[in-house]
Amino acid sequence: MRTHTLFLDLPAALVEALLARTPALARSVVAQLEERTARRAELRDQLAALGLLARVDDLPAVPTPTSCGIDGSVAVERLLAHDLLVAGALAVEGLTPPSEQRYWPEPRHAVWVSLEPHSDANDLLTRAMMAGLEVELAVQAPHDVVLLDGSLATPLIAFDQAARALAAQVEQPASAEHFWDSLPQRLELLLRLLDPPDHRQSWVGIPKYTSRREVASLLGVKDKIDDRALLTSLLEPGEYTRPMPLRQARRPHGFGISVIPAHYRARTDHLVHKVLQRVDTLQAVYTRPHRWLPALRIELPRATATDHQRLASVLEVVRFQSSTGALFEPFPLFLADRMIRHLRRATRALRHAVREAASREYPVFEEVFLALESYRSEAFRSP
Repeated sequence: MRTHTLFLDLPAALVEALLARTPALARSVVAQLEERTARRAELRDQLAALGLLARVDDLPAVPTPTSCGIDGSVAVERLLAHDLLVAGALAVEGLTPPSEQRYWPEPRHAVWVSLEPHSDANDLLTRAMMAGLEVELAVQAPHDVVLLDGSLATPLIAFDQAARALAAQVEQPASAEHFWDSLPQRLELLLRLLDPPDHRQSWVGIPKYTSRREVASLLGVKDKIDDRALLTSLLEPGEYTRPMPLRQARRPHGFGISVIPAHYRARTDHLVHKVLQRVDTLQAVYTRPHRWLPALRIELPRATATDHQRLASVLEVVRFQSSTGALFEPFPLFLADRMIRHLRRATRALRHAVREAASREYPVFEEVFLALESYRSEAFRSP
């Protein structure tokens, strides 16, 4: 029999104080839902009047495309004198249509590991390396539609944040050189995702959470609800919003070209400007393929958004890959997320393996143990 220990580590009085907030929170949720329901017909009429409301069935009929989902994760283990940095990305193929005969050779994952002295830049550097691995996997995928977890602008933001963090360091970590060396190639690959050279392929981003309010602003909704929650209440299953340009784009308007070391700058300057131009042309679509799903936000290049055939393929993939109530996002993204989130546990196993190997080569085991132990509280649950 499985024993549940949900509240085992918390004082009973704290749990009771927490649960005492239930009535107030429930009233707040109900009030919001009632307000949206009362205005639903009015807002749907406004959405239709703006030409944004459409049905997937009105798009060209397409055979079910092949697809895959890509997600990444990071782990930063704080050791005594160093940080163990691990970034990983994983690709999972979608439910395969019966007509698919292509073969995608393994491996369908990528990993990066480094041991660096403690630095404020380490977390951002690791996230940038993860974003680069995701982009590399996405370009390698041979599928008709490639789904990335998050916004298509996220890799560029991660690169920019890491560049600025590294520039602020007096002493550059050893991994900085690898980051700068790989940045031009990864910008080129990101440009391919944002401006697909092959019209038979589409790369799209599906963020799990978003604070965007492009549609809410157009409809004059004063409630600070985001578009995804708003459109979950407005869209019927099988409906979508026609593509619209991103407003208030979350992207680095002034990518840190000036902070890039001079001998790398010439290779990255023109690529950054091209990527920024493509980010500015990204478009967003919301769709609700099934009743059990909330509205999904899909970010896609303008060339894909304005091509009805390719747009139909993207929406068909989302419908086909989320055709069971057990999923709240397309199957390949769901499975990739479930798998890659265990990277942290694998990183702890790596730390223990390194400790075992080092103790065989260094005569004082206690010093090896102290140097390679994580002193954060969650490390006590490591394998």
